[in-house]
Amino acid sequence: MSSAEERYRAAISTMDAAAREQDEQRGLRERRVAEAEKQAREGLKNELAAAQKYAEHMDELTKRKESAGGWATEKTLADKGRESLMEFGVEDEEADTGRTPYPTPSYGTPLPAAAAARPEPVPEPAPEPSKRGRHARQIEDEDDFSSTSWLV
Repeated sequence: MSSAEERYRAAISTMDAAAREQDEQRGLRERRVAEAEKQAREGLKNELAAAQKYAEHMDELTKRKESAGGWATEKTLADKGRESLMEFGVEDEEADTGRTPYPTPSYGTPLPAAAAARPEPVPEPAPEPSKRGRHARQIEDEDDFSSTSWLV
């Protein structure tokens, strides 16, 4: 074998190795792209589901508002699903059996009659701070004793 033939085989071997490496890199890129597309598709599906749920909720609120004559009050816009979560259906069960419902016992301590009749004091509203200009001087406080030495 001549040296030209060896160089030729070495060059062919090097080119084959480079082609294999490029094929492996292309395959790796394609797998990464496919994985990224899959994750993006799943994320968009989740966002679409959330957006549809939000749109349905807004449609329901709009229907409630329109049925209330255009008034968007707390009662109109209250979540009806939340209220039904707290209902246990005891009234429905008792209505089916023909029994009379008994009042629920109160386990708290009763308030004395004098405390129950006495209205609670209403706190006075705090005075609004005066609106001053941006570069207005600080108002001197006559009751500010922070600089007074009390050890004299």
